[in-house]
Amino acid sequence: MPADRDAAHDGTADCLRGRLCRERLDLGSKSERLAVLLVVDDGDRVVLRRAGANPFRDPELEALEGQVLIVEGERRSSYFLVRRYTVCGDDPPSSG
Repeated sequence: MPADRDAAHDGTADCLRGRLCRERLDLGSKSERLAVLLVVDDGDRVVLRRAGANPFRDPELEALEGQVLIVEGERRSSYFLVRRYTVCGDDPPSSG
């Protein structure tokens, strides 16, 4: 069991905070789908994929649409692999 933990945490862990939304991606391709994205403070949109979940549909994350989340995991080439997340509510990502 400790070996799995080490493999999952290879030193590339990252943390993002933003509002969860869904947008249609890959229009016109076989991969076209309504994807879960995190909109971070600078307006960047990052596709989220929860470790062990279906990459095309994740009802657990979809149910959190509109909520502010902190996600921990690893950046990959075209998405962010979420290892764990925390719901912060529906407050804006930064207060002012």
